[in-house]
Amino acid sequence: MNIMSESVIIDRYPRNGMNGRIQRFVIHMIRKTCISCLVPVLVVILAFMGNPTMAASPGAIGGNEGWYSVHANVDGASVYFDSTYQGVINAGVLNVPVYSTGTPYKTYKVEMTGYTTYTDSMPGTPGKGETVDLYATLNPAPPTNSPVIGGDQGWYVVHANVDGASVYFDSSYQGVISSGELSVPVYTSGTPYKTYKVEMTGYTTYTGTLPGVPGKGETIDLFATLNPVAPTNPPVIGGDQGWYVVHANVDGASVYFDNQLEGQIVQGTLTVPVYTTGTPFKAYTVSMAGYSTFTGQITQYPSKGQTVDLYATLNPQPTTVPTTVPSTTSPIPVLAVLGSLVLAGACVAFFRNRS
Repeated sequence: MNIMSESVIIDRYPRNGMNGRIQRFVIHMIRKTCISCLVPVLVVILAFMGNPTMAASPGAIGGNEGWYSVHANVDGASVYFDSTYQGVINAGVLNVPVYSTGTPYKTYKVEMTGYTTYTDSMPGTPGKGETVDLYATLNPAPPTNSPVIGGDQGWYVVHANVDGASVYFDSSYQGVISSGELSVPVYTSGTPYKTYKVEMTGYTTYTGTLPGVPGKGETIDLFATLNPVAPTNPPVIGGDQGWYVVHANVDGASVYFDNQLEGQIVQGTLTVPVYTTGTPFKAYTVSMAGYSTFTGQITQYPSKGQTVDLYATLNPQPTTVPTTVPSTTSPIPVLAVLGSLVLAGACVAFFRNRS
């Protein structure tokens, strides 16, 4: 029963005497209660109209930003977080911004045609301004179609100390070393290879004899160690030789001594030969696309046969993410506001007339 019908029923009783006073008191309290309930509603409506920022913020994830840095050995590989595509590996890494207060991801996946897919669990969510590193190693997938030479399949696994080195079987190119190895499928009934070779510019070439042919489902490990090549033509400054060993956390990063390119970081280091009687270097720089450049001073010089270690840490550069501007539209329609005001006025007028 609404307030209006209750008031009509109460008015049927006489207004004089004790019952009349009780009746007028009840009507007064009903009218006061109705107005008291409308006042907070109007206050909330006006507050929303005057302060649009009270509207719900767009995007449930919101919050401060951190980053995942996904490191992988195959450029162009696609990265997914919980089946959501994030981008591709470029220069060995992909930086993915996330919100520290957002719904956390549980797994990540890195895949590339011709390679086995890598899947792992997320170690945690980065806090504001923090970076969490994720690592994935993709290995070449065995071919699904057997060549004409046919037969059951086995594998050679070539292990080498220099990523990017090229591998040849009897002068037939097989691929490059990645994360320290290369898997090469062969057929047990095919023409057997006799030798293998691993080479890389700036290093001595390694050549070895294949020990045999792997049987069906078997693997034969081959090992190659490449050593840096000493310059064939020593500079005029000449003299005895020492070495700088530059340590860095990003493979493929370029190393410069006084703006002179010396090479790239491979498996965390680069060895640079120098002459003890030569003009000493003053500074070294390590740089890589997508990372902050590191520059340090060279204050120690190797003597004959000695090695001086230099260290550089490269941090991923933050990825610029477009900022979403909160909507300035009030979440309460204008017509609803006007309707509420009209209803409030009608209630007040009704009870004023009744009194």
